Amino acid sequence: MKDKVNVLFVCGYGLGSSAMAEVLVKKGLAAEGISAEVKHTAVGEMSTWHSWTDIVVISKKLAEGITLPEGKHLIEIVNIMDGVGIAKQVGEIVDQYYPEARK
Repeated sequence: MKDKVNVLFVCGYGLGSSAMAEVLVKKGLAAEGISAEVKHTAVGEMSTWHSWTDIVVISKKLAEGITLPEGKHLIEIVNIMDGVGIAKQVGEIVDQYYPEARK
């Protein structure tokens, strides 16, 4: 039972796009009533976050060849700036696997 979900944004270098997406999606998650901690990192550092992460958000282009440990969830996106749309996708996973994280 988790009352907060951990969402990791992954981009090529862990700077620009994932940092901006983190801010946009935090707002979207708050609007959806989802309690979440959101971080961002570079694709090369992603494995160091596996124990913390519940949901990984990554561009479709970078997702090729990515495998996650069992029980972790992957959201592949086209538009990393679609904070509302990404928050809704996170919400679907939360409703199914982490319902306690929705306020």
